[in-house]
Amino acid sequence: MTSPNEQQQVLIDSTEGIHVVDAGAGTGKTFTVTRRYAEIVDKDDVEPEDVLLVTFTNNAAGEMKERIVSQSSYGMRELKDAPIQTFHSLCHDILMEHGFEAPTHLDIDDRITGSTRVLEDENVEKAHFREFIRRFSDDHPEYDDFFRAVSNPVELLGLINQLAAKGVFPTADGWYRNGERHLDGDFEAFQADFDELNQPRNGGSKQSKLRSKLGSYGRDKCYLPDAPEKSELRGGRGTKQVPREVACQIFDEDREDLKQFVHDVYHEYLEFALSRNYLNFGFLQLFAFVLLCDDHELRDEVAFEYVMVDEFQDSSEIQFKLALLLADTNNVCVVGDWKQSIYSFQYAAVENITEFESRLERFVGELNEDYERVSWTTESIHEIELIENYRSTQSILDFSEHSLVTPAASRDSVDVTEVQDRIVSLSSNASYENSRIEAIQHEDEHEAVLTKIQEIVGNEAYQVEEDGELRVPEYNDIAVLTRTRDFGRELLSVAEAYGLPMAYEGGIELFRSDPAKLLLAWLRIIESDSERGWAVVLEEAGYTLDEVQHVLDTEEYPGDMQAFRAELESLETVGGVAQRVFSR
Repeated sequence: MTSPNEQQQVLIDSTEGIHVVDAGAGTGKTFTVTRRYAEIVDKDDVEPEDVLLVTFTNNAAGEMKERIVSQSSYGMRELKDAPIQTFHSLCHDILMEHGFEAPTHLDIDDRITGSTRVLEDENVEKAHFREFIRRFSDDHPEYDDFFRAVSNPVELLGLINQLAAKGVFPTADGWYRNGERHLDGDFEAFQADFDELNQPRNGGSKQSKLRSKLGSYGRDKCYLPDAPEKSELRGGRGTKQVPREVACQIFDEDREDLKQFVHDVYHEYLEFALSRNYLNFGFLQLFAFVLLCDDHELRDEVAFEYVMVDEFQDSSEIQFKLALLLADTNNVCVVGDWKQSIYSFQYAAVENITEFESRLERFVGELNEDYERVSWTTESIHEIELIENYRSTQSILDFSEHSLVTPAASRDSVDVTEVQDRIVSLSSNASYENSRIEAIQHEDEHEAVLTKIQEIVGNEAYQVEEDGELRVPEYNDIAVLTRTRDFGRELLSVAEAYGLPMAYEGGIELFRSDPAKLLLAWLRIIESDSERGWAVVLEEAGYTLDEVQHVLDTEEYPGDMQAFRAELESLETVGGVAQRVFSR
C-alpha cells in the first residue's frame, strides 16, 4: 500500500476532535494510524512529545516508529523517547519519574523507587502470592470461614487483578474514590441478566434455563438452617420461571463481611508486593492512575495535546480512564475492531469500543465528581469505518462474516440480526479471487491431510499469488496447523514414511524466551563475533536501530560489553556462560 484510500485519508486528515475508528483485520490500520501521526507531528506547533500513541505490544510500538520515520521528517533517533508505547510502559515511566510517594495515596507506608522491579512472570507472582496468602490466613483467623469456601486461594489473585483493571482500589479503611459502589453492583444490569436467563423456552412450553439449573437445589448439599425452600426459589409446580422477587433476594444479600475480606486481602497484598520490591502490570496502572487523579499539577504537566490508542477493543476500563486523564484536549482517537477482542481473560473490556459514547460520558462523570480532571467537551464524536481489505479475498471475508452468525454447537443461540447490525462488511482489494474453502471428513486424518497436500501441489485449481501473478503451488506454500503438537509430530512421521517433504515448526520453544535469546546472542559473539549476536545485545541494552547500525558498521562496541565478552570467554563451560548471562 503506497497511497491511502478514501476512508483512510479521512482519518489521516481528521486530526482534531474525538474519533472512533472501526478497523477490521487487513484494512491498513497501522498504515493509516502512522500516517495520521506523521500528519500531526509535521505541524509547525507540534512536537513528538505532544502526541501519545498507545499500542498493544512493544513490538507494535517499534514497528510504528519505523513506519513514522518513513512518513515524516523525523528520524529514529529523534523518536527514541517519543511516547509511542504500551499503557504499561507509559505507567512505568510516570512512576519512575514522579511516583515515589504514590503508595501513600492508598495509605501504604512504602515507596516506589528505581529498584522496584516489574514482575512479568505469572508463575513467579503466583508463588509470591501463595506465600502471602499463607501468612494472611494465619494472621486473620476471623476469615477462616471464607477460606473454607475457597478451593484454590491463588484464584484471589485473579480477583485482585480484575478489580485493579476496573479501577477499584482499597485504602487502609475503605475504598479509593468511593470504589465500594462497584462491589455493590448495579441492580438494573443484574436484573436484565436475570430476566434473560429466566425466559421460558420453546415458545413458553419449557421452563427457563435458570429454573432448570435450580432443579438440583437442596440435593446432597449442606445448607444453612435459614436457607429458603426449593419451591420458594424455583416457584410452584407447573411454573416456567423463577419468581422475580428472588432477584431482589439474591442481590440484596448482606455481603459486608465478604467485602471486608476482599478489601483486606487486596490492601495487604499491595503492601506485601511493595515490601518485596515488585509491582505487577496491573499495579503499575493502579498507582499511575491514583497519582494522576490526586496530583493535579502533575496531570497537567504530563498531559498530551493528542492521544491515540490502538487495539482499543483490548483495553481495560482503567486504561480508558488513563487515556482520559492523559488527554489535555479532546483530540482523542481510538482504533479497534470488536470482532478481534480475544483478551477478556486479561480483563479487556470490548465494551470500551462497542459502547464508547456511553462509557466516555460515564467515565468522565466519575473522574470529575470532586474535581474537574477532564475539562474538554465530549460532544461531537466522529465515527470512521475502514472497509477496504488488503489482506484477503472476498470469499474469505464473506466466509468470516458468515462464521460470526453461525452457532458453534446445536445448543448455542445466535441473534443473527443483532450481530449483523454490528458488522461492518469489508470489501477485498485483492487482484485475484482464487481462494478455496473446503472441509474434509475422513476416518484417517493423517492420510486425509497428506492426500490433500499431494492434490494441491502443482494443481492450477489451487494457484497462489506471488508478486501480483498466479502460479501453481509448491510444497513449501502449504502450512498445516494442528490443534496439538503430538498430532503435528505424528503427521511429520507419516509424511517421512511416504517421502513427502515436511518440516515441523514449534517443536523447540526454548529460544522464544527473551533471556534465552540473549544467551544465544552472547554465544554467537563468543564463537564468531557475530553481528547478529551484537545486534540483539545492543538493542536489549537500549540502543536505537540507528545507533545499533552505527556500532556494527564501526565495530566500536561499548567497553563494558567487550569486558563482559572477555569474562565469558574465560569460562570453561556453556553452563557457566549461561549462568553468568542470566545473572547479569
